[in-house]
Amino acid sequence: MLPLRIGGPGARRELGRGLFQMSTKNKARNVNEVEVGWRAGAPRARRIAMALYSWQAPGWALLWSFGAGLIFVMAAALSPALLSLAPTVDMIAPVAEARAVAAGQADLAAQHAPFHLLLLMAADLVADAPGRVHLVAKAIGAMIILAPFAYLASTRFPTAFAAFATAALAAFAAAPFSGVAELSLGMLLVCGLSFVSVSADDTASRARIEGVLGGIVLFLIWLLNPAFALIGFLLLSACPFLTGRHGLWRYGAVFLTFAVLAGAMELATPGMNAARALAGPKVLTLQNIFKGGESAFGLAAAAYGAAIVIFMSAIFGGRAHWKNWAAATGLLVAGLIAARLSGANALPAFALAAGLACFSVMSPFYDGLFSDHDRASVASALAAGALSLFWTGVIAIHAAGQFSLQHHAAKNAPENIRSELALVQPGGPTIAKWVEEGRFSTPEARELFALGPVDQSAMLLEAAARARTMAAEGFDVAFLTGADTACVLAEVRDCQADGPAAAEKAKVVFVPRLEMDPKTVEAKGRAEVLLYTQFKMVERTALWDIWVRRDVSAPANLFPVTEPFYR
Repeated sequence: MLPLRIGGPGARRELGRGLFQMSTKNKARNVNEVEVGWRAGAPRARRIAMALYSWQAPGWALLWSFGAGLIFVMAAALSPALLSLAPTVDMIAPVAEARAVAAGQADLAAQHAPFHLLLLMAADLVADAPGRVHLVAKAIGAMIILAPFAYLASTRFPTAFAAFATAALAAFAAAPFSGVAELSLGMLLVCGLSFVSVSADDTASRARIEGVLGGIVLFLIWLLNPAFALIGFLLLSACPFLTGRHGLWRYGAVFLTFAVLAGAMELATPGMNAARALAGPKVLTLQNIFKGGESAFGLAAAAYGAAIVIFMSAIFGGRAHWKNWAAATGLLVAGLIAARLSGANALPAFALAAGLACFSVMSPFYDGLFSDHDRASVASALAAGALSLFWTGVIAIHAAGQFSLQHHAAKNAPENIRSELALVQPGGPTIAKWVEEGRFSTPEARELFALGPVDQSAMLLEAAARARTMAAEGFDVAFLTGADTACVLAEVRDCQADGPAAAEKAKVVFVPRLEMDPKTVEAKGRAEVLLYTQFKMVERTALWDIWVRRDVSAPANLFPVTEPFYR
């Protein structure tokens, strides 16, 4: 056999073939080493992730969730005064309307949010000052959200997220700056969780119980915001497909419960359901969706976080877990539309949708944690879980900040405002005080400045103090505001439907000289003929005109004005 020459073509071919084979083997070995290194177990990271994804017995999860939410319910119920940025008359008006409904002077079916008035009527049994009435009503509303949500979350989420989410929703409803919109959105999310998610305890009995709870909450939403109820029914249409093998039981229980409650309400208040049905389509319009709610920029971080979690769930789960990310997407869209319609903050919708995609029974992240866990799956599950818990925690922390500010404002508020109104606003008296001090006239103030909430509180308390003296002398007193605020502040009597209705039956009428709110301006216009024909002005202060019925002797503490002011 002749040796090959080093420089010959045969040697070069053999050498090239050998080098190629060696390179291929090295590449394969390197790829295997990288793959093994990347897919190696991550025990420490897995232990951290397991702390977020750990489940406990439903009883313990329910206890932890209920306790976490109860903190915020008690914070609302025990607060001495309500912090508000709304005009004072806007906060007193619902209390007066609730008392008018209770006295039979106003029709409950004709009200904008009948269930909110029912909450105020219940709170009015244990509180007197308007701010305290609102606080107790907030606590009752938050409890209505807390109880069913804690029950639902105990078999749908790990213990950590169940407690975080329950506390967040209770805080969202009970926070000082929350109102009817926030209460409605919180209740809609409770319904949505029941209608589109699977319970770990997928039994017929639990499906029926959850259906009854969902029907009750959906009916209460019907009395709060019928547009939200329509959205709830859209979510309910997915219930048989997304809530397990007993979804039809839950679906039927919801419908039956809603029908029974709606029928009972119709017997108690005829025309209620017709009025709610007519009010719904007026709110559920594209124009309201695009003009309402918080700006997209303000919620960009929350929206981005929720989208990332749902997208990760869809990538990891694929078709096998489509119910998980489809349910989360549906709940997110429904909550976002509801928030835009009502002007509420949509953050709870983003947080709960992310939690549903990440922590629900159908979540794909459990596959990586409990079976084939590796660095990739653990990192993904940990990131998704941390994002979901972060946004629920933000809601609770934001509400806690509001309660802290409320406590500070109530502590520094004047004693008469805290005891008589239980409504406190940041800042001090300005316009009303300046008018009293003679810095400028009332017409100048009306043209140059808007009357702030603090001004309204001081102004109403001044009139209430004088009106109580007149009421003690036997004079029926009315304030010519949008609602019959005098029955709340100045005189213990049945409230009338509004300020003009109260003026028709009163002997003394206080007419504000500064414009408090649009409803008061409308009430003054409606009562102008009544005042000029049946009353005479007997005193004018910097803030109020006081009118006395012509056939009634003036109260002893009034100071007659000069002749040009008589009418």
